[in-house]
Amino acid sequence: MKLIDYTGQLNNHNEYLKVIKQLEKKCKNIEYVLVDEGETKFIDQFKNFIISSRYKNKWWGTKSSKKNKIYIIKSSKEIFNYLKQFETFCKYITLNNGDIVEETQFGINDIAFFDDKEMPLLFTTTHEGYITIRDDLLK
Repeated sequence: MKLIDYTGQLNNHNEYLKVIKQLEKKCKNIEYVLVDEGETKFIDQFKNFIISSRYKNKWWGTKSSKKNKIYIIKSSKEIFNYLKQFETFCKYITLNNGDIVEETQFGINDIAFFDDKEMPLLFTTTHEGYITIRDDLLK
């Protein structure tokens, strides 16, 4: 199993839903990073599933000069049903004059999904449009 750059590959809802369904089967815990401290709807909605929280300046796919609050959340059917409502995490579009990131209703907070061995299945740097996925999720 290896991690591959999947940036720009989840730009449509159908592809996103396929990945969400695979994540739901294999995910044990979710790491949710408040890049935007005011964007707490996900945390508020699933506070009963929170295992722990801490401030860090490094998480999967990102290193920041600022410490952000990171939540470890137990995976649940309710969370995946919630995630299915979004078009995708973010859209990364390549144009002639450069690449752009389109924010979706998911917001700009980063999210990562881990299996029962705490190995990453997928993680995002959402505000930059980057997505990394484990290759066995695509089979």
